[in-house]
Amino acid sequence: MMDQYRRANDSLHPTPRAVERTVTGERPRRKRKPLKALVPAGVAAVAAAALLVTGVPGGGEGGPLVANAHAIAQPVYPDLPQCPAEPAGGSQAAWEQFNEDYDAYWNAWREYRDEVPALYDTPELKAALADFSGKSTALALSGEDNRVYSPVSLWFALAMLAETTGGETRQQVLDALGAEDLDQLRDWADILWHAIYVDDGTATTLLGNSIWLNENVTFHQDVLEALAEHYYAGSYQVTMGTDEADQALSDWVAEQTKGLIGSDGDVLHTKADTLNILASTLYYKAGWRDEFMENLTEEDIFTAADGTEICVDFMHRTQDATFLRQNGYQAASLSTTSGEMIFVLPDEGVTPADLLADPNFLEEVSNFEHGIFGEVQWSVPKFDVKSDLDLKPTIEGLGITDVFDPDVSDFTPLTDLEPVWLDQAKQIARVKVDEKGVEAAAVTLLATDGAAALPEDPTICVMDLDRPFLFIIRDGSAILFVGVVEQV
Repeated sequence: MMDQYRRANDSLHPTPRAVERTVTGERPRRKRKPLKALVPAGVAAVAAAALLVTGVPGGGEGGPLVANAHAIAQPVYPDLPQCPAEPAGGSQAAWEQFNEDYDAYWNAWREYRDEVPALYDTPELKAALADFSGKSTALALSGEDNRVYSPVSLWFALAMLAETTGGETRQQVLDALGAEDLDQLRDWADILWHAIYVDDGTATTLLGNSIWLNENVTFHQDVLEALAEHYYAGSYQVTMGTDEADQALSDWVAEQTKGLIGSDGDVLHTKADTLNILASTLYYKAGWRDEFMENLTEEDIFTAADGTEICVDFMHRTQDATFLRQNGYQAASLSTTSGEMIFVLPDEGVTPADLLADPNFLEEVSNFEHGIFGEVQWSVPKFDVKSDLDLKPTIEGLGITDVFDPDVSDFTPLTDLEPVWLDQAKQIARVKVDEKGVEAAAVTLLATDGAAALPEDPTICVMDLDRPFLFIIRDGSAILFVGVVEQV
């Protein structure tokens, strides 16, 4: 199995010498990831960005028709090792075998992680990602009602957008992501992918990318190959503006997000002049390190942002941990089998929007180094929140404006057809929390056209989330999801 794992990764990623190249400053010479014909029972999609063009598209080429889509190519994903299960009351021989299997599992993961520099060893990317997450979250989560946003999902969608654009249009995208050039952005995408991608049987964090093409338009093959090589993006051709195209895209989203998104309706309605759709999803599922006991769950009152009182199930537990008590809020985190979930309870009279207005808030609330160690009394409502965000104002707020203007937008790296411009930008996200753990998913769609009173003991933190609160799902240095819960 290890040989198969190494062969799969050798064909997908740069060798471990990437670390040495980073130290010496040598630009890595990336091998193209091999493509294979895709013949699935259905076509899946991840977080999506859709590019639509005006006018009647011209002729093009495509592969064999598969589930309403011409499947041109699909990258080969790494065959990641699975964490062995502990033997239940097994013999000494069984435990010895488990230890051997676990060592092989751990060494395989370490080898996979070591293929590129770690995210925490890449200060330029870490700082750029924190800046992007802070700015984009403040823009995306402005508004009312429940809102959920994934900075990582939008980051990959915009990174692929940079590949398909040129000139000043591309430069605006690179500036928003904090990258010097396309080569650095590609290196960062590989590092971020390695840092986040997990599927070992104990936790799941799945990234997926794709590009959906109008079958009547000719596209430049080198761009499709670059998307496959650097972003694991499959390429598909569909008949835009048809129910079949919409269904194929939604089916792919549903498959990539394990049915959390896309299984209850179309994620995007294409038009006959839709040029292409860039898709980028993020799926996360992890259990609590220490599960909530179901027998401690009981009904209580949650007061929504509009003052409405709702009777919901609250989960309860107490733990010794580090928490934050800052001006305007208090925060504490719960560890998962892949990262952590931070809950933020604003003080009475302070709204989640007030906290998010500070672009440094996410960085501040994620740093528990100088927090208070004491007793955290948890009272967390079970919830299942979903939102459909219009990200066009968010993208414009990040300084990416030319891409929306057909008079100046530059998509010449992707196609010779003109004009082409970004017409839609949205993200659908959903997060579920219960006694067992957390499940979350996001799909980004871009489209172009042609507190209660403090306890007397300062070492006690009462995290009674019975009014609007925020949450942050992190994995290492990457913020995967940020959400505002105003009603449950």
